[in-house]
Amino acid sequence: MQKIKKLLKALGLLLRRPALFNLILKDEEVLQQEFKKDFPTLSLQEIDPFAWDEAKELNVTPYAFLSGSSMATDFALLQMLCRRYQVNTYLEIGTWRGESVANVAPFVKEAFTLNLPDDTLQKMGMNQAYIDSHRFYSKNVSNVTHLFGDSATFNWSPYFQNCDLIFIDGDHSTAAVERDTLTALKLRKNNEAILVWHDAKSDAEYPRYEVLLGIYRAMPVELHANIYLVKHSLCAVYLPQGAQGTALQINALPQRRFHLNLKIEQL
Repeated sequence: MQKIKKLLKALGLLLRRPALFNLILKDEEVLQQEFKKDFPTLSLQEIDPFAWDEAKELNVTPYAFLSGSSMATDFALLQMLCRRYQVNTYLEIGTWRGESVANVAPFVKEAFTLNLPDDTLQKMGMNQAYIDSHRFYSKNVSNVTHLFGDSATFNWSPYFQNCDLIFIDGDHSTAAVERDTLTALKLRKNNEAILVWHDAKSDAEYPRYEVLLGIYRAMPVELHANIYLVKHSLCAVYLPQGAQGTALQINALPQRRFHLNLKIEQL
């Protein structure tokens, strides 16, 4: 009887506040079941780029240690990919403070990064400090070009078939990830171009199915075998050349330890 009362109360609350249905639909367990329904034979795999030779010497800078940022290992991953695969043209969706593109810039010929214009952020009610934080670390980097617009409506045609690596870090809803991934497929310079998605995991181990649904729905089925979650990172990556992937393991015993030597510079 108590369970029935709780159920009726919950239904009444949902009827009064229909927006709560969105929270239910975005619950990770619900999304995981949806993922399994869409891709019943697919097993998530991961790669460990920190076993690559490119990982022997890493220098992540700048890094803000502030909210909304990536993990330092995410920036390290982007650097390693650019070095390992000799990336010339890098493009990202989602600039924020400009940390990711500033970390990549020393290793590429040219870099492009797209974000909403400042006036759009103002209309959305964002405060000035938040707006001023955009492009903070990348605005004076010589080989970085800042693009402005919404990835859903931006004119991407000048960049089609031009990019060696595309980093998708914009809206993380399933529909937006699917849309941006379809755009990224058109941006690839050739079949050897690399795609990277941020926040494909909710932390360094657990998958984030809201994002993974968008990735796998957009990517052609024949390319699914070369999509990997990245160990020690929030990212997923598509490597057309393939890699030594293993079945995703959560809460496995650590195989290495990282040493961080922090150098702090006053701005």
